[in-house]
Amino acid sequence: MPDPTPCSCGCPNTFDEKLARSDLKRYLKDGPDKSTKALIDAIVGEGIEGATLLDIGGGIGAIQLALLGAGAASAESVDATEAYVQVARDEAARRGFAEQTHGRVGTLELLAPVIDAADVVTLDKVVCCDPDLPGLLVRAAERARRMVGLVYPRETWWNRLASRTIAAWCWVTRDPTRWRIHSTADIDAILRTAGFQRRDIDRSLIWHVALYVKA
Repeated sequence: MPDPTPCSCGCPNTFDEKLARSDLKRYLKDGPDKSTKALIDAIVGEGIEGATLLDIGGGIGAIQLALLGAGAASAESVDATEAYVQVARDEAARRGFAEQTHGRVGTLELLAPVIDAADVVTLDKVVCCDPDLPGLLVRAAERARRMVGLVYPRETWWNRLASRTIAAWCWVTRDPTRWRIHSTADIDAILRTAGFQRRDIDRSLIWHVALYVKA
């Protein structure tokens, strides 16, 4: 079983076992989302043979499965929802990666003291869930030896409208979950200060994909 660590971010209210199973079913049928695949391809293109992965907000494990299949040595995932950690663990075991994967329930903020550095750190649709952008990215950069990969919402009027709508609904339902639009300039400044160089990979209607490589 995954190591349980309590989380108050609201993710368990939104992402339950039913949704985790549904996401896995869709993934097995269609593969990873376009934005996730773009990030995976960019990381593999840098060379990941024998590399280690820390996947923050790992979900069903799409990134860890792809990188392990491409030659990575091991993968550790951190997710605030236990159902997702367990689904990812089960699928990894089904594919023969049980000994190469480890899942933890919680946030990077809570688990940072027990998480080792990795060659690659990924945050796929994670920064939009965290109000403390500097804290999240500084901790991620501290644990990344080579690369930090991100998928995050673009700064557009329609994303800002969606963010406000979600916030209003969650306020009515007393759900602490929020969808935040962080500035690309702020993300860039934090990771450049940590010694990483930005590479823009892809941009869709909703998502921006970027890979930061250690200078």
